[in-house]
Amino acid sequence: MLLSNFRIPANFSIIVPGDKSVSHRSVLFSSLAKGESLITGFLEAEDPLNTMKSFSKLGVQFTKAGEGQYKVSSPGKSGLKTPLSELDFGNGGTGIRLSAGLLSGLVGVNTQLTGDASLRKRPMKRIIDPLTLMGADIVSISGDGRAPLKVTGKKLNFIKYKSPIASAQVKSCLMLAAIASDVELEFEEDELSRDHTENMLKFLGGNIEHFTKTHFKIKPPFSFSGAEFKVPGDISSAAFFIVFGLLSKSGTILIKNVGLNPARTGILTVLRSMGGRIDVENEKSECGEIIGDLRVYPSQLKKAEITSDLIPSIIDEIPILTIAGLFSENGFEIKNAEDLRAKESDRIHSMVFNLRKIGVKVEEAKAALFCKFVKTVEL
Repeated sequence: MLLSNFRIPANFSIIVPGDKSVSHRSVLFSSLAKGESLITGFLEAEDPLNTMKSFSKLGVQFTKAGEGQYKVSSPGKSGLKTPLSELDFGNGGTGIRLSAGLLSGLVGVNTQLTGDASLRKRPMKRIIDPLTLMGADIVSISGDGRAPLKVTGKKLNFIKYKSPIASAQVKSCLMLAAIASDVELEFEEDELSRDHTENMLKFLGGNIEHFTKTHFKIKPPFSFSGAEFKVPGDISSAAFFIVFGLLSKSGTILIKNVGLNPARTGILTVLRSMGGRIDVENEKSECGEIIGDLRVYPSQLKKAEITSDLIPSIIDEIPILTIAGLFSENGFEIKNAEDLRAKESDRIHSMVFNLRKIGVKVEEAKAALFCKFVKTVEL
């Protein structure tokens, strides 16, 4: 069916899968928390399930209680133990990087972290270097700054660290290392990256002091009890339906229970600046996260400038944004997105390759920092 003929039924509604970033963190924090916890809305996909399997090897019990629901029984961080085998995170970059930080701060817990062939190609030096500054004993077994990683847990030291990149994985890695080892951490980044870890820390009663939105300090004690972790719908998954709704010719889409963390809603900012009508309904707060329903209306999109400060908040949504750009007046241009080269695949190359295959004229910078779509597709 041609998109020009597609019409959405009136009051069409959907629920998207749970947020992957929050799902990973629900496993990590419920493992740090002593006692019984409940996770609901968990994304039962390979990456977060691999994180769950890894922490079950450390002595945490996860019992499936329903679709996306897990009962968790943890001895707390002082009761976690050295696993009998290596921890395999599959293709989960978030899982391995955040877990490496947490495990670095667990005294007496010795682990080896690995993943599939794709994960073993991805850079780990960005976490190894600052963890080493904290006194961590973490090494790349191959010596090339990549996984597998050997971690010998020990008491870490306070550091004041300014990250050279805006990365939620780097930030969360260091936060979890400090939390596991009960030491202070002062952290700063130039642009706000996803702050799910800060929100979950505050939800559990942890001490965090913000100097600016990108500069904060966390202070011990970090002693958590079991809690209920409610995972919202993933805005990255919702993004596909948002674009679909904007490009339709009639009807609306209501996407229920979506996470609306300000560090993740750059997709809404960009699409609205392109002329998209997206309304938020039933907004509330759960587990430290803003949640709401998104109602999406058919809209005439146009080209809009995407500023560099928005890139961290749309890094996972850039591929679907390019589709919206194809159907917008005057096309689409994205810059400063080089981190897309270091995902599980080179996403910029994949976008350019596939768009050229369907006849779209695409310009890609030699420095691999932006791609420019110079032909608008007619509906």
